[in-house]
Amino acid sequence: MICPNCKETIEDGSTTCRYCGSALHLDPADRSNNASITTDEISALVGPNSHYYLQNFSKFSQTGIEKFCPTWNWSAFCFSFIWMLYRKMYVPAVITFVIFCLPGINIILHVVVGVVGNYLYYRHVQAKILEIRQNQTPQRFYPTLHAVGGIHLWVIWVAIIFSIILVLLIALLFASIITIIGKFGGLAIL
Repeated sequence: MICPNCKETIEDGSTTCRYCGSALHLDPADRSNNASITTDEISALVGPNSHYYLQNFSKFSQTGIEKFCPTWNWSAFCFSFIWMLYRKMYVPAVITFVIFCLPGINIILHVVVGVVGNYLYYRHVQAKILEIRQNQTPQRFYPTLHAVGGIHLWVIWVAIIFSIILVLLIALLFASIITIIGKFGGLAIL
């Protein structure tokens, strides 16, 4: 048998190439592996901006071997756990939020999520597609991808409302501090 990636001769029936490490897919009817995930399936699950994600996802398997490579995602950088909720990645969103609450970690977390966000989403999309394949009939496959995937528009509205409330609370806090300082004569307010 010949490896389709490195063209080396390998044992018949091997599942991976001993030279390049690429996964070998012997049964074309077996659709449980990552290499058989099509761009149509990814587009159906990702929903909006699928062209952006398809372009970035292709970078993770350019050599025929799936591996991490740094990419940049401005939405993940700026909004971190909100972006993860928007893209329906609940567990990473909770972990990121907990880490985000630690003092001094915020900017580091934003940079890390900006760099690895596309890869995290890539792994999430792969896992969801494979899970849906195992649990759905072929007739229900694409409708289920559309239903399970996509985005949460409510996350944007919750983030906006939360930001407005936070700004109002901060303004109220500073107004009360200035009032208290002014009562004690320590600050002249014009």
